[in-house]
Amino acid sequence: MSDDVHALVIILLLLFLLGILLTPLVLFFVYVFYQNSKRKRIRQRILTAQQGFIGGQRWFPVRYASAPRFQSWFKIFPWDGTGILVIGPDSVRFLGETFAGANLNVQFDPTNSRISWLGKCPWPNGAVSWFAFEVPNEKHYFSSETGPFVFGSSNSTKEIYEEGNKPFAGAQRQS
Repeated sequence: MSDDVHALVIILLLLFLLGILLTPLVLFFVYVFYQNSKRKRIRQRILTAQQGFIGGQRWFPVRYASAPRFQSWFKIFPWDGTGILVIGPDSVRFLGETFAGANLNVQFDPTNSRISWLGKCPWPNGAVSWFAFEVPNEKHYFSSETGPFVFGSSNSTKEIYEEGNKPFAGAQRQS
């Protein structure tokens, strides 16, 4: 009987240690899913408030990073906001919000901005693909919204970049 009690104590101790080791991973996943639901709520609020502006224009859900956030070395996630890119015939508009609650409404027009493909920028910006809009004195970075995880962002981000580049490519042909 003492061997059974000893084996049970060892099993319970190992389960306890396993629980301690897995706690940070579980907490990380809880945080990831919390952030995903927060991004969804922000986008839904934007879609509801801006539906008159959006109309029948094509739009894409995106994750947003300001230049300071994108260039920062110490961060858990590289984005600091979310929103939608509305692709118009002559420009692209970002309607978004930072996680701190600041509203963002930035228009990217071919006359005063440019778009560039960055692709994967693994350190320190994660395993996601990026593109940027540059306006005088600042850059805005975008990646596709892929849900709680970033896997598969390259193709969807490239698709958004190509759609966002259409007004800019048309303006370059006209000049």
